[in-house]
Amino acid sequence: MKKKVVNDIVMNERKLCVLIDESTTISGKSVLVVCLRSAISSENPDTIFFELIELQGTTAKDITEALLGCLHNNGFDPHYLQEHLLAFACDGASVMLGRKAGVAAQLCSKFPYLFVWHCSNHRLELAVCDVLKEVGGINHFKIFLDQLYSLYHASPKNQRELTESAHNVGQRLLVIGRVLSVRWVASSERTVKAVWENYQALQVHFTSAAADTSRDSRERAKYKGLNDVLTTVSFVVNLGIMYDALTELSDLSRMLQRRDMTLDQADRQLDRQIRVFESMVSTPGPYTQTAIEAEKEKIFRNVCLHENQRVIKINHGQFFRSLAENVKCRMTPTTSSHVSKTSSEKTDSHLLSDIKVLQSDSWPASLDIQYGDAAVRRLCQRFRVGERESVLGFREYKDLKASKTPAALKPLLTAVHTIAVSTSECERAFSSMNDTLTDKRNSLDIKRLSNLIFLKCNGPPLDQFNTQTYVQTWLALGRRSAASTNCEAQSERKVEPKTCWSLF
Repeated sequence: MKKKVVNDIVMNERKLCVLIDESTTISGKSVLVVCLRSAISSENPDTIFFELIELQGTTAKDITEALLGCLHNNGFDPHYLQEHLLAFACDGASVMLGRKAGVAAQLCSKFPYLFVWHCSNHRLELAVCDVLKEVGGINHFKIFLDQLYSLYHASPKNQRELTESAHNVGQRLLVIGRVLSVRWVASSERTVKAVWENYQALQVHFTSAAADTSRDSRERAKYKGLNDVLTTVSFVVNLGIMYDALTELSDLSRMLQRRDMTLDQADRQLDRQIRVFESMVSTPGPYTQTAIEAEKEKIFRNVCLHENQRVIKINHGQFFRSLAENVKCRMTPTTSSHVSKTSSEKTDSHLLSDIKVLQSDSWPASLDIQYGDAAVRRLCQRFRVGERESVLGFREYKDLKASKTPAALKPLLTAVHTIAVSTSECERAFSSMNDTLTDKRNSLDIKRLSNLIFLKCNGPPLDQFNTQTYVQTWLALGRRSAASTNCEAQSERKVEPKTCWSLF
């Protein structure tokens, strides 16, 4: 199956983008996930898991050698990579994006035209971390939700009591997890939603636990303190602000994770989202408005609220202004941010500006026939696509008002869309790895594990899987079929009899 993928890419001379990420298996082995993005048997590029490699070391040199060895061993010869390896995408670890000796720097020394992209989802997480450092009150909110997670995650008794409290007030209990942790922001949004929806159940449980004489005085005091924070006006306002922000960030993160997301689409999504955050500085979101109304009425979800100066209130305007600025700062550069750019990064920034020329919504009202021709030529030189054909196709594209894509322009558009926006496919592969390599199967060979992940991530449904060619190959190697009668008879397994068998 892997050979068919490689042959389709190489024989049709398709452009290629490589995505990698490094992790550790449950058995303690360092591994590298390699994913590919290319127009496989189609004009539309797709991202697939390719191989899991065991690393002999975790330095940039070890990772680079392992990656190139994987590509060469699977049929991507050096000449093909020089001509068609278009882009490289990874997370922001220093071993990957180190300016002098990182994996990206070593690859660029071998492939001068390589376009390096820092995963958009990882950069979004960095932007959120920057906001945490700048805006006061968020860390206090995070610490309180972490206390709730520890309270219910580690104690089945507390979880059962909360479930009963939710049932008594007619609510459906949602899972409370961690917020703003190592997981992506979508999981934080689920946690804040759980606290928002189960607010009354939490208050009922805290109140009853604080008055429960079967608990010791220290435990009752803990629940009383949690209830005092939960029922403050400041906490409810903070909850509404964070719910609005995390809802927007979660939707943005999920869109960037889509396999069909392209650079131009991601750029439009980010520009729109930044404008939304700037608008929310003066116009609160729906959950913030609900919290502000609760602040005025001193009641939220049938729970009376009180003032407490020790609970710091998040400054609504400062929070969303910081969010807009940090998302703009982190998401605009190609590889990293908050540091000075190298010459290659400046070139890549110009490349992103050239790609915007291909978007019809960025064209001026009065369009000159040669508008964007220079940008298209630069793109063709960078991606090694036919320059004259692409320019002629782009002029026809402008005359058609972008209603139809000319055939001459499609190779350039396909090359642009081959660049991966996110390394989320690598994260999906890690999830499949953890599902396959469990604590009871921790001695599974890495090569066999890689094959199992390939089937799980890329394999078609059974009703669309053509098994005949694979069965014929299997039998041609001298292996027996399922209907073979020459197999050794299975020996009978002796089982110690039990007296209860007579009942069954």
